[in-house]
Amino acid sequence: MRYLCGLAVAVLLAGCDSSSDQPASLATATASATVPATARTGDTTAVWLDMQVVPRQQGRYAPRDECGNLPGAREFRLRLAEAVRKRDADTVAAMAIEDIRLGFGGQDGRQRFLRQLKAPDGQTMGELEQLLQLGCAATDGGGLTIPWHFAQDFGDTDSYSAMLVTGVDVPLRIRAEVDAPVIEGLSWDVATLVGGLQPDAPFQQVKAVSGKTGYVETGKLRSLLDYRLLAVKQGDDWKITALLAGD
Repeated sequence: MRYLCGLAVAVLLAGCDSSSDQPASLATATASATVPATARTGDTTAVWLDMQVVPRQQGRYAPRDECGNLPGAREFRLRLAEAVRKRDADTVAAMAIEDIRLGFGGQDGRQRFLRQLKAPDGQTMGELEQLLQLGCAATDGGGLTIPWHFAQDFGDTDSYSAMLVTGVDVPLRIRAEVDAPVIEGLSWDVATLVGGLQPDAPFQQVKAVSGKTGYVETGKLRSLLDYRLLAVKQGDDWKITALLAGD
């Protein structure tokens, strides 16, 4: 039951995100301010990939790129980002190993991955688009994890009820209303759901690290058990080994 609850939170919140302004909300309002003017005239895919990382934003779990020292990792991520932005399902699938892991029930494999990428609802492509701008972490075994925050130590945080606030100075409001007074601003930090996820609600009641309780827009929250991508280097190339949600 604990697993099912955790998986439900991740999947339901992903559904909420797809109906909000994400992934655009992860890179719109401050995009031009966070990317130097000289960079904006260069490689648009590279700029898009780095919008949330350079310069580093405020907050303990703001996206970071710690994969720069992994040979070929940057090129791999750029190729993947380009294919995702073009909605090129065949190229994305070709970047995965034959038995890519897609869940916890044994329903894996590259052909299934390709079908998901080509699905009319666009959910898998949308998930990848959100993931890619959330940084990259190098793993002890020489692989990589996207997003960066998934590889971090959250201590004794209950990952089944914890949410990552995806932004800087995101309002924690006294009521579930867009014009309600702001208790405090939350920046790329963990907030804990109060009373569980309300998937159809525009706001979620959460408890901040400060101990204060209030409401945050659903589109600004991401489950710690939401989708993550794992990849390893095989020979001269990098391959996606897993795209998972839940635990």
